[in-house]
Amino acid sequence: MSADEAVAGSKPSGLTPILVATAVAGATGYAIQFLVPLSVTPEQYLRFSVFWAALYLVVSGLSGIQQEISRATSPLRAAPRAGSANARRFSGVAVLLVLVCAPVSALLWGSTVFPENTWPLVAALTLGSAGYVLVAVLSGLLYGLSEWKVIAFQTMLDAGIRLVLVAAGVALGADVDALVWAVVLPFPLTAACVWLVVSRRVRGRYTVDVSVGRLGWNSARTVVGATATGVLISGFPLLLNATSKDESQAAVGVLVLAITLTRAPLVIPLLALQSFLTVYFRDRNAHAWRLVWLALAGTAGITAVASVLAFLLGPVLFLTLFGADYAIDAPAMAAVVASAGLTAALCVSGPAVLARGNHAIFVYGWVASAVVLIGVLLLPLDLVPRTVGALVIGPLVGLAIHLLGLAFVVRSLPVADRGAQTPQ
Repeated sequence: MSADEAVAGSKPSGLTPILVATAVAGATGYAIQFLVPLSVTPEQYLRFSVFWAALYLVVSGLSGIQQEISRATSPLRAAPRAGSANARRFSGVAVLLVLVCAPVSALLWGSTVFPENTWPLVAALTLGSAGYVLVAVLSGLLYGLSEWKVIAFQTMLDAGIRLVLVAAGVALGADVDALVWAVVLPFPLTAACVWLVVSRRVRGRYTVDVSVGRLGWNSARTVVGATATGVLISGFPLLLNATSKDESQAAVGVLVLAITLTRAPLVIPLLALQSFLTVYFRDRNAHAWRLVWLALAGTAGITAVASVLAFLLGPVLFLTLFGADYAIDAPAMAAVVASAGLTAALCVSGPAVLARGNHAIFVYGWVASAVVLIGVLLLPLDLVPRTVGALVIGPLVGLAIHLLGLAFVVRSLPVADRGAQTPQ
């Protein structure tokens, strides 16, 4: 049995701590969204929520750095190589770029996104984004080294610090400008704390398989793909609202609520596991194609069950929980859930493509999904068909691109080489 086959047959022991940490982080996010309105007016909460959305849209894009570092990092099995320093050099350049580009670009969008207290909010967004770059690089190294418990600790530490700071701010009656700093400071604080704990275990133990320049180019492409992911998932309610000005705002609101609540169980866990899946597929290259189809089949099965439950129970639950104003048709609810399964499938195919070093196909799939989704939203159709069409056709296009790319890579290689692709 080859080493790759042995790895492929092993249990993904890191999955449990990562899922637990993801659940804890998700719960703290919900808690923060509950706490903040307790101390601010609705108008102030709107400002806070806009900042939160802007920050996490940027974070979603920058998470592409984590995916590429995860793919490129491997445990060092020989004498130290220069590649081990590439991640440090890259992180310094990336942080510097964020610190420069964010405030400069804000000259174009700052007053539109943050009409009040523009530059203090831009400063907070800049620091949070730069801090997240450090978190992303460190997480990528830890994923590459399979340090699952440390990754889980880092995820929960970041979420825990944020919850404590926001709760303290709420208790002290802090305004929005103070609360946004409570949201961004955990990124650099977490990176510093975790590095102090693990630096001796990590330093000198890894190698990066590409140069600093190639690492930057690969990361730029994964950032583009991850940004498209953010548009497809986090940004969809904003896009739907922006393209539905002639529709009943109440109807749009109900649909947005249904999309938000039903997508989370299917999409968010897989979205949080992008780096884990990248490393998982990378380390099982000889079996990756079969594993991808098994993962897609599992996703399809879960989606089918969830869609049936949504058809049977969804409308009743909405009426019970939210009242008659939130009535929704059973077919619409089922269709929304089914579309979430397609987005979840795209969250499986993306890491599989990236694990083989095919960054271009990774980007093409996600960007094509986002472009097609926006295009369908602009069609002159009724609200529900247009929304469901966008949520179905967009991910289907991206999934097709990813799977065709995977099939081409596998079939174009000699059998003996199918477990050892080099990064592109």
